[in-house]
Order: sequence, then C-alpha cells, then structure tokens
Amino acid sequence: MPFSSLIPDALPGLNRLLSNFWWTWNPGPRDFVRSLDPNAFDVARGSSSKLVSAISARRWRELSRDASVQTQLAEVVGAFDAYMAGQGTWWQQNHADDAPGGVAYFSAEFGVHESLPIYSGGLGVLAGDHVKSASDLGVPFTAVGLFYRDGYFRQTIRDGAQWEDYIPSSHADLGLGRALGPGGQPLEVYVPMYDRYLRAEVFEARVGRVRLLLLDTDVSNNIEEDRWLTRRLYGGDRRTRICQEVVLGIGGLRAIRGLGMNPNVLHLNEGHTAFVLLERYREEIHTGCHPEEAWERVRTQCVFTTHTPVPAGHDRFDEKLLDQVLGNYRAQLGLSPDELMDLGREQKHGDDPFCMTVIALEQSRATNGVSAKHGEVSRQMWRGLYSHASEDAEVPIGHITNGVHAPSWLGAPVRGVLEEHLGKDVLSQIVSGEELDLAAVPDQALWDAHQRQKQSLVDTIEDRLGQRIDEDALLLGFARRFAPYKRGDLLLSDFARACALMTNKDRPVYLLYAGKSHPRDKPGKEIIERVVRAAGHPEMQGHVIFLPNYEIDLGRSMTQGVDVWINNPRRPLEASGTSGQKVSMNGGLNCSTLDGWWLEGYESEPLSGWGVGDVEPDADLARGDAADAEALYSTLEDQVVPLFYDRVDGLPADWIRRMKRAIATCLPAFNTDRMVADYVRQVYLAK
Repeated sequence: MPFSSLIPDALPGLNRLLSNFWWTWNPGPRDFVRSLDPNAFDVARGSSSKLVSAISARRWRELSRDASVQTQLAEVVGAFDAYMAGQGTWWQQNHADDAPGGVAYFSAEFGVHESLPIYSGGLGVLAGDHVKSASDLGVPFTAVGLFYRDGYFRQTIRDGAQWEDYIPSSHADLGLGRALGPGGQPLEVYVPMYDRYLRAEVFEARVGRVRLLLLDTDVSNNIEEDRWLTRRLYGGDRRTRICQEVVLGIGGLRAIRGLGMNPNVLHLNEGHTAFVLLERYREEIHTGCHPEEAWERVRTQCVFTTHTPVPAGHDRFDEKLLDQVLGNYRAQLGLSPDELMDLGREQKHGDDPFCMTVIALEQSRATNGVSAKHGEVSRQMWRGLYSHASEDAEVPIGHITNGVHAPSWLGAPVRGVLEEHLGKDVLSQIVSGEELDLAAVPDQALWDAHQRQKQSLVDTIEDRLGQRIDEDALLLGFARRFAPYKRGDLLLSDFARACALMTNKDRPVYLLYAGKSHPRDKPGKEIIERVVRAAGHPEMQGHVIFLPNYEIDLGRSMTQGVDVWINNPRRPLEASGTSGQKVSMNGGLNCSTLDGWWLEGYESEPLSGWGVGDVEPDADLARGDAADAEALYSTLEDQVVPLFYDRVDGLPADWIRRMKRAIATCLPAFNTDRMVADYVRQVYLAK
C-alpha cells in the first residue's frame, strides 16, 4: 500500500480506507477524511496520497491521541469493511448464480475522481461512473485502462486564449500500487509492436470492489519512443494513437490473463479498445481452433458500446501504418495483410482504411449506442455493414441510455433532504428506474438545500476568480468540451440581446462557462476566445464568467449549484451527454436542444425543463443555428426568467414544482445503477 508507513499504528484501518476510492463518494467517510486536516485536504484536492504526505507529524500524534477520532475511524472502517464484504448486493439478490467469471471492461480513459487525472471528458467520466455503480451493485467487474503520467492537460487562459500545460504525476502521487499476479509478483506484460515487444508495468487503483488496472509503458528497458506512448491522453499523432490502442487492447487482455482471470464478458467501451478482439482471436488460434470457430468464440464473449454519432469521429488507420505496427503480430494470427485489413474495412476487399469501430461491430455479439436517438443514428450510419438489413430497424445495434453515479454527483444538502423525507435508502431504490414521489418534500426545504449548493458554487467562483456574483440571481451553466458542434457561444450570437437578457437590474442573469478544447481543435479554441472576450466586455458587467480548467471537482460544483443548464449541440451529434443529468438530480432544470439523453428526459417529463428548437434539425447549418438561437433566447426571455422571478411568500412555487419533477423523473431514469443493471440484463447475461 503506497503510504502505509506514514500512518500511525494507532489509527488501524485508515490505510486500507484511504487506499480505496470508496470514501470519495460516501458523504460520512468523505467528511471524516477531510476532518483529518481540512487545509491539507483542500490543497490535496481529495488525493489520499497527497493528503497523507501533507499531514504533519504533530497532527498525526494529535489524531492518534484523540479518542473521538478513533471512534469515528472505527465506524467508517466498519462501514467500509461491510461494503467490501458485499453481502446482500443487487447482484447477489438477482444474479448470484450467473457469470461467475464476471466482466472485464476496457476503456481509454477513466474519470473516477479529480485526484486521478486520466480522463479528458464525458467518455472517461461515464467510464468512471460505470465502474462505481458496478461496485455498488456488486457486479463481478474488473476495469482496464492506461496510466497517463501527464494526464490530459491543465487549461489556463492567457491573453484571452486557451493554453495547455502538462503536469506529470507519479504513481505514488496518485496512490497507485503495482498489481500483483497470483504468485505475489508485480505484474508486467509484453506487447507486440513493430519488430519488438515493449514492456508495460501494471498498476492498480481500487474503486470500491472493482480493480482498475492501468498499464504504463514508461518503464526501463523500453526505447524512448515506447516510453512516451502512455505519457499523455490523446496526445501525439495517428501513429501514437494506434500504438496506445495496441497497448490498451492487446496488453490489457494480457494483464487480465496475468492476474489469472477468465471473465465471461469482455466489454469494449468505444472503438479505442477494439484490439482486444485480435488478442482474443490469437488465444483461440493458438489452441488449434479453426479460424471461423475462433471468431465465433470471440463474438460470444465480446460486447461493444459505441459513443460517436459521426463517421469522422471513429479511429481509422491506413494499411501501411497498420502493417508497420502489427505486421509481426499479424503473422501470429495467421492472417495476410488483406485479411487483417478486411476485418476493419467498411468495404471488404477495397481500399478503405482499417476502422476500429467496424471490427468491434462485426466481432462482438452485442452492440449498443448510449441513448435512444444515438442508437437510431448508429443504425443508419452502419447499415452498410449488414447486408441482411432491409431497413435501419434490422441493424443489430441497440441502445442503453447513459446515466451518472448518483452518490458522486448528488450534492450533500439535496441528498440530505431526500433522505430525510424519502428514507435513508432512497439512493438504493433508483436502480429500478421507477419514478420517485416527492410530495412529502417541503418546498422550503428543497429550495434551501438548492440555495446552499448554489452558495457553494458562488464561493468557488469567488475563490477562483476573485469575483462575487449575486447568489439570488438566476444562474445559467454551460460546461463541456468546446467542440464546434456543441455551439458554446450560441447564447452570445446576438450580443446586444444577450446583454439585455443578463444585465436587467430587476431580473439579473449570470452565465457561467467552463470547458476545454482539444489542443489541435482551432475552431473550438476560437469559440473559447469569443466567450472570454464576452466575459470581459464592459457591457456585460461581469454577467458572463469563464472558469478555466474544467475538471471533475469544478463539474461537481457547477452541476450541483446552477439553476439552469444550457446545452445546445447541433442535432443529432450529441450521442448522450450526461452533465445535464447531474443537474436534474440536484433539482436544476435543463434548457437544451432535443438531442441525446435530453430528448428522452424532456419527452417523458416536460416539466423537468425546456426543449429548445425542433426535434429534427434544419439541413442548412447557418439557418439551423439562427433558428436555434432564436428559440433559445425566446425560451429564456419568455419562460425561464419570468418563472424564476415569480415569487409567492419569497418562494418560486412553480419553479420548485419543476425542480421536484426533475428529481422525481430524472434521478431514477438517468443514473448508472439503472444503466449497469440494464447492461447486466440486456447485454452481459443475454444469450
């Protein structure tokens, strides 16, 4: 364990507790850990390792002598041990006799917590939430990814533009330890690449009951080129990308085998992971299995989730690059260059590049999109692969709508109100997806809880920018990756109208922005520059705010504290989106174009927010953008702002009614407990 020598023996169990991310999503344990040294905790941003290192010897002695601390520790460790024992979990109650080998889940990024910076955005946070809910439900589950020493990047704004800084971390900094094989030896795997094998060490994070394995190629004996492969998430060129994906897929499955595991299901989260299929095929071929039977065995075991609704977003590699990287490994598969290429070509025996999504679609027994609309779009996009399909509906791509991990994203004040009036076990009920009844929750109690969370967000803005905003004003939030299709500056497209909306002295509105653009996305960076200029424009009077370096902790604060969430992607390019789900479960309202998850959320309960524009987009982009901007302005001016400021005895009664509907309908429907349960029933255990 990475920091066991620093913790006094008089605090038994604390090392075990801090070596697992479980405490980060449970309010009581989190409060206890923070109480060890609040100042050090805040500086460490929730990193156990950094917290332990920052606590002084004197403070450790004080904690060791404090009987109340030891009593609290015993209670927290007792709860942790009971959780880890896994008695009475959802899995045990419903599927105890199924799939004893469990699930191995592969993803290029994991957003488990802000203190483990191996994620860039929605895909990683979704993967992290998937892992946490698998743990909570007791699903036998192992996760596999890469360790990025430099992470993604730290965003700063200089001269009105985004700058990227990379800050390296060590395994010890992040509290990671070496994964140990069955004989107790540190696990390492050898991955075929070019004319050599590179060595990857395997590290481990404990996420509740789940082991998260992270492969690192920045190790001795590797050449410099190989050592840099896992330094940065989504860094480098196409060559770097394919090599990272070889390490993740081939090396990842070898790590699973090195631990003596034989999972029933291999879950490929997005096309980055598709080389798992080649390694699984190699295993079968080396037993003497016939190629057709080998692929059938691979398909029986593998399932695939696609997240990308546009063809250009799927990784493709040309024949020369693929053969350079995997030529020697291809020989082990017994495949010719054309046979390997055809596994990933849309047009077989043609000149198409190798597409990671194509091989994943064709060699997995089940494929799903991440919302109902995305499933529909995916069936249209990939219909050409399925000659038997006479119409889109016959394409074998389903959907399981994404959710978010409620204990991680639900603010403590709102959670406290729900538990007080609906029962302490309210969050254990949401796996069913059944609507909650909030009739017993007093309006005043819910409004006060929301205001406390909003106050915390206002404090965060002041801490980061030195700017204090009116906490009683309507606060809009927009935070996501600044890709052009997400139209981050749509609400600023008519600057005069935006100023009039936000600077009204009787009904002020603040617009809070956060988000990064990919370092090579020039149009996305230009949108950030326009937002930053608007934030500094004197006519806006500080009513537009850009908070740099959007990461999980800032995302948590924003989604818990805003009144309204703005999301306006061009349709149908939002596969799912999850930030608005976090807002809804906290009683915030969505005001968004009808795409991704919100299309389902709004259609099932219009009172949980507002739908902007038509369901079907205009084919002319400029005309469609103008129409959506008009719809967004009109909705805010005519409905959202008046409703927020309409008060009866100091409370916005009709607004609170919508808050309750958002929680009652969206919390059960769009959480990862429900999502993982759907994966278990519809995908993992489906025959």
